[in-house]
Amino acid sequence: MTQTLANDLLMRGIKIIDIGYITVLYILFSMIFAYITDKIMGKFDEKKQQKKSKTQLTIELVCEMWVYGIFIYIVRNLVELIPFPLDGYHGFEHKRVKELTTAIPAVFTFTYILFSDYLKNKLAFFYNHVVWGNNHSDSY
Repeated sequence: MTQTLANDLLMRGIKIIDIGYITVLYILFSMIFAYITDKIMGKFDEKKQQKKSKTQLTIELVCEMWVYGIFIYIVRNLVELIPFPLDGYHGFEHKRVKELTTAIPAVFTFTYILFSDYLKNKLAFFYNHVVWGNNHSDSY
């Protein structure tokens, strides 16, 4: 079957809509997961963190990043299961859009860190106190 210019433009238009749809889903999930983990972890307590050794802080951060990686995996699989309203329209296949599993999950990671107050503060504290080895910056 030969593809016409009109059909090509239609498929590209649907793909652009799908990429936006996928992006919105990842951002919504990042907001939900950030809210849930902030509720579970509670407010970041810098004084409590300062009492911990660098080794303990490093192990905690590695474990937390491990959990966040699992969240990314779960969300990626959830997003793949959510149907795209235009899937099948003129032969468009939602599952073939590369952004579903490649570039857009990075949006989840970025926005998850952006929305999670606990994680932002923990990363800033770790960077300033463990990486720099001192109180490099007091602003979080």
